[in-house]
Formats: sequence, C-alpha cells, structure tokens
Amino acid sequence: MTSMTWTQARVTGWLRRWWLPLSLLLGALAGLFYSLAREPVYSSDAYVVVVAEGDPGRTANFAQAYARIAVQPGLITSGEQAHRTLSASASPDAPLVRLTAIAPTAQEAVARADQASTALISYANMQATNTGVRLASFASASMPLAPSSPVLLVNVGIGTAAAVLVAGLVFLASPSVASGSRGERAPSLVGAEA
Repeated sequence: MTSMTWTQARVTGWLRRWWLPLSLLLGALAGLFYSLAREPVYSSDAYVVVVAEGDPGRTANFAQAYARIAVQPGLITSGEQAHRTLSASASPDAPLVRLTAIAPTAQEAVARADQASTALISYANMQATNTGVRLASFASASMPLAPSSPVLLVNVGIGTAAAVLVAGLVFLASPSVASGSRGERAPSLVGAEA
C-alpha cells in the first residue's frame, strides 16, 4: 500500500468516525456567523379598537376588514418600503386590529407603527357615516427591548440541522460506503440439497 493510499484511507476512516460531531460543529458555527453578520430588525405593535355606533356585534367583522385594508399598497402607507414593513391582523372574536411595523432601529419601528395606526384611524373615521363604526387608538406602539430578528438559537439550530443533513447525504453517497455495501456477500442458504 502506497503512502498516498494509506493517508487517504486514514482520512476516510477519520471522517467516517467523526462526520456527525464535525457537521454539528460546522452547522452551529454557520448559524452563529449568520446571526452576527445579519443586521438586526426590530418590530413594534400598535393596537386600534373598532367602536360601533349602532350594533356592537359588527365590530369584530369590521376589525377583520380593516386589518385587510391596512396592508393594501398606498392606502395608509406611502412608498413600497413602508408597505413591505407593515403587517396587520385581527382576532376573529375581538374588535382589535394589531399593526406591526419592522425597522432597523427600535425608535423607527415605534414611529412606523404609530404612523400606520394614525393613518388607519383617519381613513376609517372618514368612512364612518357609511359604515356606522369608528376606530380609536387602543394602545400606542411600545419600544422593543430586543431585536425580533435574527434569533440566535433558531439560526444555530437551522444551521446545525442543515449541516447534518448535507453531511449525512454526502456520507451515504460516498464511494467507500457504497463499495462496502456492495462488497458484502449475500448469506448462503443452508438446507436440503435438491
């Protein structure tokens, strides 16, 4: 056996023994690096309540409608970036609309959420004579204490899982594993001869 073949066999044996811990370590480091390299994103929520002038049973339905209206491009936001950084949702059994804004800084996220809340209230109250409901501020946006993204543990977990999956597929497809499985002889049947 030449030294080249001996070295290759030794490296292959080492990789076969340590591929799982090595892939776990590399995946975790990749997730950690991604979390540290990515710019933080902050999110802030503002809440708007629907107030009915007539039948209060309609308020939850109007909350759902205004949550869908709030994310229409150009209706309460100006510009594509403002539209992409705003989301809205409403509970099916409560007359509340939650407006969530994301931004690179906590202060900007709060400002965007409050601005969207004010714009939605203004738009809805201009339609109050036709709809019979009004919107009012329920809670202003609060200052986020930490970024909502990236989440370090989630990214480390995803990186680790992806690395183990790729390393496992490479290990199973490697020639040494394939030749090892082909090299096994089928067991001979022992029984009465014909």
